[in-house]
Amino acid sequence: MAHGLGAEELPKAVAALRKNGAFTFPQKEAKVFCDRPTLRFSVWNNDQYLFAQAILWTDDDASLGKDRYNRLTYDWSFLMLNVNPNGEVTPHVDREYVLNPGTHGLYYVIELGLRDQTGLYSDSKGRGAIRYLKTADGRTVRVDTYLIPLAELSRHVGDELRLAYWGFSPKPPLTVNSTGYTRVGRNYNRWNIPLSQYNEYVLTKGGAIDLNEVPDGRKDTSNNVAMPRVGEAAPEISAKEWIYSGKPLTLADLRGKVVLVDFWATWCGPCVECIPHFNELQRKYSRKNFQLLSLVEEGPQTMDPFLAKHHVDYPIGLESNSLDDYGVTGIPQAFVIDQSGKIIWSGDPDAASPEMDKVIAKALGIIANPSK
Repeated sequence: MAHGLGAEELPKAVAALRKNGAFTFPQKEAKVFCDRPTLRFSVWNNDQYLFAQAILWTDDDASLGKDRYNRLTYDWSFLMLNVNPNGEVTPHVDREYVLNPGTHGLYYVIELGLRDQTGLYSDSKGRGAIRYLKTADGRTVRVDTYLIPLAELSRHVGDELRLAYWGFSPKPPLTVNSTGYTRVGRNYNRWNIPLSQYNEYVLTKGGAIDLNEVPDGRKDTSNNVAMPRVGEAAPEISAKEWIYSGKPLTLADLRGKVVLVDFWATWCGPCVECIPHFNELQRKYSRKNFQLLSLVEEGPQTMDPFLAKHHVDYPIGLESNSLDDYGVTGIPQAFVIDQSGKIIWSGDPDAASPEMDKVIAKALGIIANPSK
């Protein structure tokens, strides 16, 4: 099994990478915000792009891990941007860009308020990826690269902003950030870092870069199953344990009903916001050959305290592998399945619930507007 590099082994292994950066990152011209044995984080820009690179010197293992809730975990990192550098959230302006090999490519969320965000967007015109590079002496280090168009941030040369990097590794277990934030005796996540501690940066003039040399995770090959499309047969579902159901549920047993399958998690804010509407749908159509059910990767240890605070009127499947079977990489994600077992709608139930409701009503033969 691979192990992280010890700090005493770093100088020889990473001399060239430390001097020059990777993927044509202009390290010699960049501003270095953090340079510790576990992490170096640097930022550069020109009049078109913000270019950031984090090197995790002691992470040499790209394999998956599992968290305490039995969920598969990848390497993660976030580049958090407080684009109006006032130390407070600017709703609909501030962003967090995300790298995760499970989703492939550069994603982002938009801040709506303190610890309140949209779901993931995949339409960034930037590039980014997590890569593991071999050094001159055969060792391996992790490099996270972000290339973000300034136009997406509505920023220009001369503007100030605050930014911070947060990175996570399940193997070897590691959490790092660029600000120096620490939390004694407890693990921490990116949202624990105060905006006031973000790194201050002024956009300056820079030279040209070769975009083709910057890695783009969208081009990575995937071991994930492709998400089934509308018109295709819905894959079967499964869960280790069911709540609010007297027996294990399968789509085969529900054939003849319209089924709404929701993939979610207790820690996903937009997912939780869907619950009241889902409760309404289940109550409204429960006697009309309709069944709503939901699937999570979490177990009773998180679901039990969650349900003590949140009312749910439909079955929940725990420790489900069906997210992988459906190719789901972002949540919330829902599928409407007709009486024959065919998918007739899929998407984000929070963003598109009026459309989803109409599809359900049409499949049930209901003429009235289901939103009324």
